[in-house]
Amino acid sequence: MRNGRRLVTSFVAAQKLASLRNTLWNRQQLAFSSSVASSSTPPIQEESQPLSIRFEYGLPLLDVPLPSRNEPCQFTMRPLSDTVGSLCNFLRLEDKGIDYVAVYGTNGVKLATCTSIEHLLQFGTFRLRLNDKFFNVTVPKTGTTPYDSDKLRQLDDLRATVASLHAALCVDEYKLSREKKLLLQLENAETLLAPLHEAKRKIEQECEAHTDRVMWAGFAAMGVQTGLFARLTWWEYSWDIMEPVTYFATYSTVCATFGYYLYTKQSFEYPSARERVYTKQFYRRAQKQNFDIERYNRLVNEVEDLRNQLKRMRDPLFQHLPVSYLSNLETEK
Repeated sequence: MRNGRRLVTSFVAAQKLASLRNTLWNRQQLAFSSSVASSSTPPIQEESQPLSIRFEYGLPLLDVPLPSRNEPCQFTMRPLSDTVGSLCNFLRLEDKGIDYVAVYGTNGVKLATCTSIEHLLQFGTFRLRLNDKFFNVTVPKTGTTPYDSDKLRQLDDLRATVASLHAALCVDEYKLSREKKLLLQLENAETLLAPLHEAKRKIEQECEAHTDRVMWAGFAAMGVQTGLFARLTWWEYSWDIMEPVTYFATYSTVCATFGYYLYTKQSFEYPSARERVYTKQFYRRAQKQNFDIERYNRLVNEVEDLRNQLKRMRDPLFQHLPVSYLSNLETEK
């Protein structure tokens, strides 16, 4: 009997010890899970400092008190290009003492860094966290309207319409004034070019006559040489005597043509030789008569350019182009 009582007593004690161990284990697990949850979840404070966004020169500005020196710093936000992530990066760069920065909605949900500032401003109110401090940021309703993308698109369409209307009203007036200006410049250039044309025509006539005389003189020299060889061959001497003479005369002509090539870097051809004689005579007579060849070429190029501009202005393809494009024709060559 005593042994049976001892067994029952030891069994009951073992059950109590096991239940006590389970209770302690559950309490430790609960404490560990609560500590992990408290460390992973940022504490949400109920007390928040109010901040307000203001608009200057069409851009939203936010004054944030930085935690390191507790002094306000102004941040400019661009609604269409900046995001929540860029705002957080600006805050970290400005104050190295900021370890944690985030933006929350009014319901306590953290906003993604890819959220645009335009969308953030449409919330009206949001929360900004810097380390352990929270700020309630309010957005005035009067400043959010200009930053809507649809409104901006409508403004761009309105600008394009106004520009096309202005071009339609002003293009004819611009073309008339521009054409009148070009005609006046063309008239002045042609007036200056007229006496130079006359002087050039006289010099050309003299050079043509001189070139013809040189060419006929060469032909006469060849005829005299042929007649002289014929006289010496059939009347004065025999062919046996004149054959070496004609050979050396022909070879001398070949040497002369090769010397012409070495001097002029051109092959000896009658048209090129005539052009060379004409050009040398023209420059010689122009210098003698004080004819400014560079000024003449400059005026000729100017007249040609003005005529091309007038042709483009009167081209049907350029009739309905905007004034900004037509004005570029003044600088194009």
